[in-house]
This record gives sequence, C-alpha cells and structure tokens, in this order.
Amino acid sequence: MKLVLKNPNEAPYVDGKDISVVITFDDSSTAGKASELLQLVGRKLKGEDGRLFHQWWNTEVLAFNSLRELAAAEAAAADLIIICMHAGQELPEMVASWMKRLITLRKNRHGALIAVLDPDKKQPETSQSIVSQLKQVAASGQMNFFATGAKTGKDAALSRSASEAARQFVLARKKGVPYGLPGEERMSAETCAV
Repeated sequence: MKLVLKNPNEAPYVDGKDISVVITFDDSSTAGKASELLQLVGRKLKGEDGRLFHQWWNTEVLAFNSLRELAAAEAAAADLIIICMHAGQELPEMVASWMKRLITLRKNRHGALIAVLDPDKKQPETSQSIVSQLKQVAASGQMNFFATGAKTGKDAALSRSASEAARQFVLARKKGVPYGLPGEERMSAETCAV
C-alpha cells in the first residue's frame, strides 16, 4: 500500500481499496511517534493494493471553531484515527470537543481509533483517565480502540501490536467483515496497553 499525503492533486479516494487516516498530534515529538506508527502500518500493508491517505492536524488548531469543524469532518470520514499526545489528567477541551463533533458526524461508520500517549513520568496514572475517555468515544462511534505508550523497549512492541490491529481492521474491512476485526460480531473498545 502506498503512503500518500492527502492533497487536491491526488486521484480521489476509492472506498474499499484505499485507506484514510487522520492524525492529530501535540508537537514535533508526538508527530514523530505518529509518523513511526503510520510507517509501520504502511509496512504491514505493503502487499495490499491501494493507497494509505493520511492527513495531519496539530491539536492547537482545534481551538479554532472553523478548523475544529473541518478536522472533525475529515476524521468522521476516516478509516483510522491516530491521536498522538502527551498524557495528562484528561483530554484537553479542544480535543474533547473535536472528538464529540466527529462522532456526531461519523454516522455509524466503522473504523479504528489508535491512541499513542507519551506518558507523564511524574504521574504515570494520568494516562488511564485519557484512555478511559477515548474508550468511551470509540465505543460511541463504533470504532475499535487501541492505546499504546510512545516510548521504546516494551512500548515498541505495543506500537507493533497497534499497527497489527490496524492492519487486521483494514483487511477485515476489505473482506466486508462487519465492525472491523475478524471474528467480532459487535464493536467493543479495546486497549492494547499503556
């Protein structure tokens, strides 16, 4: 599968063949981690036909209503949504508003939400609150949910698990399996690990 940055000069998205990914990130360090995950997903889908369309949104622009609405519309149409951010007590208000809006616009479109959280070393338990919020969003939007830490070592294996889960979702969607993952009869939120 060919990685393609979404742009107006590219041939239109082909449903069932191409994959659409929307990525939100906090800063350059989290964008780098999201890029690594996107590359990993691309490698997992190497033998597949189609294009892996991706577009990027910095979480700071979600503070502006018009840009948040545009980002929500793009994410509502995406197959995969990757959120890569620093962990905190809860989702920032602008991100929570964006997610609420994209779920409203999504209209029961199946997909996957992948969270890559850069843990707070001083307060590691803060990630659990965000994971809980994202699980609820994923469940209400009929999306599979996967979360992973953003560090190396054992967390690198978790990133591979998230990319493999994304690959399984994509392959199941192409085969027409409802709700994304083979063997699932209904959508449930899952966590790889944090």
